This record gives sequence, C-alpha cells and structure tokens, in this order.
Amino acid sequence: MNMKKTKTYSGQAIAIIMVVLVVATVIGASLYSRMIKNRGALVESKESTRAMTQADTLLDFAITSDLAKTQDYFDTCIAGGVCEFTSLDQYTEGFGEALAPEFTTQITDWCEDIKITVEYADIESHKDYGVGDVMALKVGGLGMPADCPLTLGFKSVGETGGEELFTIKRVYMDVNGNVKPYEEDDMLLYCYTSSGDCGAPVAPKDSIIKPYFTSGADTLEINMTETKVSGGVTYTLYEIRVLPLYGKLGISTEPAACADLSLFNYKVTAKVTCSDDITRAMEVIIPNVNNLGYHAMFDYTIYNSQGVLQPN
Repeated sequence: MNMKKTKTYSGQAIAIIMVVLVVATVIGASLYSRMIKNRGALVESKESTRAMTQADTLLDFAITSDLAKTQDYFDTCIAGGVCEFTSLDQYTEGFGEALAPEFTTQITDWCEDIKITVEYADIESHKDYGVGDVMALKVGGLGMPADCPLTLGFKSVGETGGEELFTIKRVYMDVNGNVKPYEEDDMLLYCYTSSGDCGAPVAPKDSIIKPYFTSGADTLEINMTETKVSGGVTYTLYEIRVLPLYGKLGISTEPAACADLSLFNYKVTAKVTCSDDITRAMEVIIPNVNNLGYHAMFDYTIYNSQGVLQPN
C-alpha cells in the first residue's frame, strides 16, 4: 500500500517538474525575445538619430552659404529639371573651398547612402510665416513683359483654428526711383478661414477683402507689372509684401514662365540612409535673392502725415 502511494507521488512530482520546466522555458524565451527587440529598437533609434543629424547638417550647409552663389550653383545644376547629388563631395563642390571642409569634418562617420535633391519650389511648397515676419518679393526692375502674373498660395499652419489674418502690401515706384505715396488700397486685409466665416479678432469686419480664403480656394494672382497713376505720375509695381497679422500662415509662390527664373524659390531635400536601412529625410525652402524679407516693424504702423504720431 505504501509503495503504491510512493509511486503515485513520484509520478505527480515528475509531472509538476515538467510543467515548471515548460513554463520556465516559455518565460525564458519570452525574456530573450524582449531583450532582442529592445536591443533592435535601441540600434534603430541610434541610427535614426544619426541619419536625422546628417540630413539636418546637409541642409545647414546650403542655408549658411552665400545665397547668391548658392542660387547660381543650383540654377546651373537644375537646368530646367531636378538636380540630384549622390555623394558628399559632389554636393559640397560648388559651395566654395572655405566652407566645405568645415561641414564635412563636423561629422566623421557619414552614412554611405546620401541623396540631396534640389528643385524649384512650386505652389505646394509653403514656408511658415508668423506675426512679425514678412514675405517680400522684389518684382521691379526684372525686365518682365506686361501682364506677367504671380500666384500666391496660402495654408493654415497655426493654432488659431484655421483663422489667420494677413495683409498684402504693394509698393510702387516711378522710373526715377521715387516711391508712390501710400494710399489705402495699396495695403489690403485678407482672412484665411477653415469655417467659411472669419472669426479672427479684427474690427470692422467690412475691411476684410472677400471672399475669404478657404481650403481648396487658397491662391491669389497678382500682375507683377501692374501700374498705378498718382498725381499725374505713372508708377510700376516694385515690391509685394505679405504680412501675417494674426496666427501663423504658410505662404508659397509660383511665378509664371514670363518671370523666367528671377523669382523662383528653391526646395532642397536631404535623404540619408544609415545601417539597417534606417532612412530619414528633411527639406527646406531657400528663398530667391529677390525674395528676401526684412524687418517688418514699420509696416505695422501707417502714418499719413496728419496729427501726432504717439501711443494711444
């Protein structure tokens, strides 16, 4: 009787031990798998950061170079199409010997797969502008034919619920370089709204040009060679200024073919692939030398030589 019980207990012990071993094996395999996954995620994160840093450095290389020289370099390379660089030496060659070594030595472990693409920016290539910024286009003196249009594109990129205010200011100049005196319709107010009704804090609402800009109808065309007569003198459009007044706005430009290449901005995309096929890409819009902005402080105060200029 006792021997039977002993055998029964022994069989149960073996079964329990087998269950414990199976469970331990499963847990061990799970822990090993988790460790491998964590190690893989760590490597991926490291390579991702490496690729992103190098892409950012490649863009900085173009941003910090002399703009006029960069523009000439890009124009020659693009030649009416898309310009591509597939090596660091090829990309830095046209920026000047003084600047190239500085950037190439900032990173010692460059990834092998580098691709930089340069093309002319189109109406979908928006650049962000906030209050205090200005997007300025110097269209005068470029020798464009009559009725040469420019398309401005707008996009809501702020946190104001898709309701941004901005003004477009036109500056006119005569053949002698004299600027036309300011008139109210030289500086018009616009609203970009996602709801179809502008709820931005401005009064009176009647001063806003209608219809409002909305998604799907967010472009405006301006004749870059338009003229205006004032005091018997004919003035030609010299500069177009777009100034955000409320919220943050994405602004893009697309000159017509009659403008040649004198006003096109540049879109530069840097794509870097490091080990384990980790790829990261970044892009930047570089302005044309004729599209450089300026400090907009004086555009926020309109003074018509009447009364006393002083705080309220």
